[in-house]
Order: sequence, then structure tokens, then C-alpha cells
Amino acid sequence: MGSQVIPAIIVLIAGVVTSIINIVNQVELVPALKRLLLVMVIFYFIGQIAKAIIQKAIRQKSKASDNQNEDKQEEDKQKEVEQEDEPEGKK
Repeated sequence: MGSQVIPAIIVLIAGVVTSIINIVNQVELVPALKRLLLVMVIFYFIGQIAKAIIQKAIRQKSKASDNQNEDKQEEDKQKEVEQEDEPEGKK
């Protein structure tokens, strides 16, 4: 499940909660639909913001792990070079 579905899930949950509240409070149809539309639009934008934050965090985490892997590879190469430079008697 990718991050593309995050806004949709948030909107659907907000819509269900709003609908249930409207039914329980016995709100008339037109005001209930207006309220539902408003809630869904607001939560769509909240979902877009949440998706952007999650994607940014994932990118930063992958960059950090890539940098760690590169650093480890450089250290390994440096150790190999140092071992090659050592005289035969010390090995």
C-alpha cells in the first residue's frame, strides 16, 4: 500500500464519522450533505499534507541509510588499502 492512498483513507474515515454523527443527531439532508462536503474537502487537504510529510520522512531515512552504506564501503576500502600497504611480516 503506497502513500498515494493516504488522502483517500483519511477522507473516507472523516466522511463516515461525519455521516454517523449526522444520522445520530438527525440532521436534515441538505445541511448534512453540505457539512459532509466541507469535511471531505478539508480532510482531503489534511491528507495531502500528511502524505507529503510521510514521503519526506521516507526519503530522508533512505538517504541517511544510503549515506551510512557509502561510509561503510569507504571504510572497508580504506582498510583493504591499509592491509595491502603493510609489510608481509606484519600480516
